[in-house]
Amino acid sequence: MFAVAARHSSYSAAAAELCVTQAAVSQQIRNLETSLGCRLFVRRGTGMVLTHEGRELLPFVEQGLAQLERGLSQLTQPDAGPLQLSVLPSLAARWLMPRLWRFAESHPHIELRVHPSQQLADFAGGEVDLAIRYGEGSYAGLHSELLMSDTAFPVCAPALVSRLQLVEDLISLPLVSGPEYAGVSWANWLALSGHERILSQCRQLTVDDGNLGLEMVLAGQGVALSRSVLVADLLRQERLCRPFATELVPHHRYYLVWRPDSSRLDDIAALRDWLKEEALQGRE
Repeated sequence: MFAVAARHSSYSAAAAELCVTQAAVSQQIRNLETSLGCRLFVRRGTGMVLTHEGRELLPFVEQGLAQLERGLSQLTQPDAGPLQLSVLPSLAARWLMPRLWRFAESHPHIELRVHPSQQLADFAGGEVDLAIRYGEGSYAGLHSELLMSDTAFPVCAPALVSRLQLVEDLISLPLVSGPEYAGVSWANWLALSGHERILSQCRQLTVDDGNLGLEMVLAGQGVALSRSVLVADLLRQERLCRPFATELVPHHRYYLVWRPDSSRLDDIAALRDWLKEEALQGRE
């Protein structure tokens, strides 16, 4: 009643909206004032206006009511279906999917559908609720938060490490990489390591999906210039080795992106927080 009376500056108008008597509104306001130990309204002409204390209280009351309404709407809305997550195929295969069971275990009430795709998520069409994008973090009309950064460096199968004592030894093996993006290329890595002159003598193989390149390297068929996020688990498992310490810092980073007016903000927040926690643990 307090918020309605404040909005109308009138007990009688509040009573009409709430379908109660003016006396009932007046009594409820008096009870609230007695409980708080201060006046919330004073009469001015034919209306009732807020006191200083009433003006300070009103925003908190309105926020509480809005939160309550939001919670109730969650209970009464029909099933919104799975939460749609768009992610690059390589990141999905090498980073997300091996961890996703932990999200399902900790959030059994959220059904998640993963869309591995190289294409930008279509938020306008309502096809995606949350996306992990690799870029600069600025997306018109969308909210974004940094998820994690990465670096790029060569990796190979353990069986090939003995053949890579010097950077020049790369000449003897196929160099695998994805299309140059965000400054990640063998040319840039070799320049950073001070050996750009050997590039013309190297055999290069470019694949559209970084995950496919890693499969080739896991089979011992070359050396990949890969991102740290994609190979961290493989390095820990000793399925891959890192023969050289030099690493590139890409121009882009991984961002979580969603519509600020989405109807699934609570579920998005739960998934966002879990993803950020997983990314943080991966850096420890």
